[in-house]
Amino acid sequence: MKNIILFTFFLLCSISLKAQYQEGTIIFKNNTSKEGFIKTRANDSVKFKENEEDQTVVYDHKHIIGFDIDGLKYRYVRTNRTDPPSLYLEIESGKIMLYGLYMQGGTSSIGFGPGTNLPPVYVDQEPYTIYFMVIDDRFVRIGTKFKKRHLKMLKDCPELVSKLEDGKMKKKRIPEAIEFYNDNCGD
Repeated sequence: MKNIILFTFFLLCSISLKAQYQEGTIIFKNNTSKEGFIKTRANDSVKFKENEEDQTVVYDHKHIIGFDIDGLKYRYVRTNRTDPPSLYLEIESGKIMLYGLYMQGGTSSIGFGPGTNLPPVYVDQEPYTIYFMVIDDRFVRIGTKFKKRHLKMLKDCPELVSKLEDGKMKKKRIPEAIEFYNDNCGD
């Protein structure tokens, strides 16, 4: 019973923390900014108020380019020509822009399809980041590590490609690789 009460208390605390505003800076399309309190919404819009007592104003990609919270930069990025831009965490900027989405992980089940008597298998997943890059005005999903097709896109930086292929730099060290590219190869 004690464990159930503790779990419920923890759950309520975590839900209330997610619902709270965070101090940050909102950046408008004209490159002006305002400091205040920011809360993201599920539909990629942002609630903003300059003071805690103020009325909330809702902004989206039509009004702002993004916002900064706790030293992290969140930016609207167009992923294709038809969908509206979505919010991504900006990790590296330069000739190649690197963005990420943090995935919480958790427990998920794998079923074996209809008509089977086997119970689902539960899999624990650690939190991880899915990476994306914008290169030559193309939005490219990298995932959790570089693949051969990504190395072909980096062919104008032979030193980096060589390091990745020879194992001197791990293919999962995506931010490090993009930083190397932008510092040494991105003109």
